[in-house]
Amino acid sequence: MKIIVTALAVVGTMALSGTASAQNSIHCQNQATAYANQYANPVVGGVGGGVVGAVGGGVLGKLLGKGKKAVKAGALIGGTAGVLVGASKAKQKHQQLYNEAYYNCMNTPAPAPTQVYYQAPPAGTPQWNYECSLKYNSFQPASGTFQPYRPYAGAPLPPRRVCVLP
Repeated sequence: MKIIVTALAVVGTMALSGTASAQNSIHCQNQATAYANQYANPVVGGVGGGVVGAVGGGVLGKLLGKGKKAVKAGALIGGTAGVLVGASKAKQKHQQLYNEAYYNCMNTPAPAPTQVYYQAPPAGTPQWNYECSLKYNSFQPASGTFQPYRPYAGAPLPPRRVCVLP
């Protein structure tokens, strides 16, 4: 019930605020799942609850019953109940952590893309000659030009062009 109320509050807040999501929902789902798995794994909770329940049930069986059958029955009943309760509590915690991480991710602005600027070297410098020779196989440093390909077989050779770096 607490999870449903939390989810409705989140949805209502987003609907009333009218703001767009800042992150990609699939990215946020993956991030929230990883975070929730790290801090609340239902399998681990079930195993831990089963161990505690079995020990507690065995002790109660020993105190309340007579013989090994009572200890075994108490351990079996306690272990089963412990698995169910432990897994249920861990699952609730997992869902709560998931919801919080997803909400935080979706409402955090996406990082600004990093921009890389290319500074072309000045024409005629050794660096410019080197980069043009990498870009064009027919580059001639003396004239700073390259020979373009023919547009089709048998076409006349187009005039040479000056190297332009991006």
